[in-house]
Amino acid sequence: MEDATMPRNLGGSLPVPNVQDLAGRPEDLPPTLLNRYLRPEPTLPDAPADEQEHVPVVDFARLFGQEEEARAEEAARLRMACEDWGFFQVVNHGVPEETMEEMKRSVMGFFALPLPEKQALAQEPGGIEGYGQAFVVSEEQKLDWADMFYLVTQPPSYRHLRLWPSNPSTFKDCLESYSAEVQRVARELLGAMAGNLGVRDPTDMTRLAEVQAMRMNYYPRCPEPHADRVLGLSPHSDATGLTLLLQVGSVAGLQIRRNGRWLPVSPLPGALLANVGDVVEVFTNGKYKSVEHRAVVNPRQERMSIAAFHSGKYGTTYGPLEDVVRDQEPRYRSVSVEDFYKLVVSTKLDGKKIMDAMKIT
Repeated sequence: MEDATMPRNLGGSLPVPNVQDLAGRPEDLPPTLLNRYLRPEPTLPDAPADEQEHVPVVDFARLFGQEEEARAEEAARLRMACEDWGFFQVVNHGVPEETMEEMKRSVMGFFALPLPEKQALAQEPGGIEGYGQAFVVSEEQKLDWADMFYLVTQPPSYRHLRLWPSNPSTFKDCLESYSAEVQRVARELLGAMAGNLGVRDPTDMTRLAEVQAMRMNYYPRCPEPHADRVLGLSPHSDATGLTLLLQVGSVAGLQIRRNGRWLPVSPLPGALLANVGDVVEVFTNGKYKSVEHRAVVNPRQERMSIAAFHSGKYGTTYGPLEDVVRDQEPRYRSVSVEDFYKLVVSTKLDGKKIMDAMKIT
């Protein structure tokens, strides 16, 4: 049966200035506007370099290979990553290198377009798809030093094709290929998580890969002396099932909250960085926890990344899985996907505020 179309007008974001444009003319940045980006002094320290841990690495080929012992070892590594970290790097995932490189080139080409050409694909009222920013719900909140281009990519019936750019000319075909490859990886990983949890029907988990959206992030350089008090992305956990992130270029910026500190993450070449989302935390009744993360900015270089968010279809429900809560009380509410989405887009990025709203008190 053909998929239904995606509901529209589920909520949007207030319009904000284009940060790429502001970064190109810092001398024209009014103090009142600059103040919206400046944060208070940090409350959590960065992890010292000599004490930094490394995000676990899961070998996708071994996880789904022919050798039983290798599969068991990688499954155990995946379980540890989901229980103790909420983040892991996926290597040997099978996404062709050229597909990934072409996706990177297309995103760089898009953000290099003149501002009017990008603004022709701006977000429409009542939605967050398109070029702009997300999770701005008041005129008082602090803003992120970033621009984004957000598209729903899977299933095809959910796509808002008017917003798919024709320039660069490779963008549409490249996004189509990359989207399908990454969705495959997400589906397989969720199936392996289901096996680790003892879920009898893996589709109870893999349905969280049925819908995919891509958030392409552009973090301009932030001129001194403001870079230390500006964030590219506010601390938050992902309000989705499973996220797969592709780093564009070598400029680092992602940090995760671990042991009361901000731990920098440097993606391995060719790897996809995976993280457990809020919905998986709900499904597993808290056994696998989503983790706060943020993006810092660089005073000298721009940074870009491509986040693929995977979640369930509209018309379905999020809640703890029966196989997981068979012998325990559910800790989270069950809600429709539509209501969850509305909650997410109406809330500014602020730690794990979404999960606080989902907990049964």
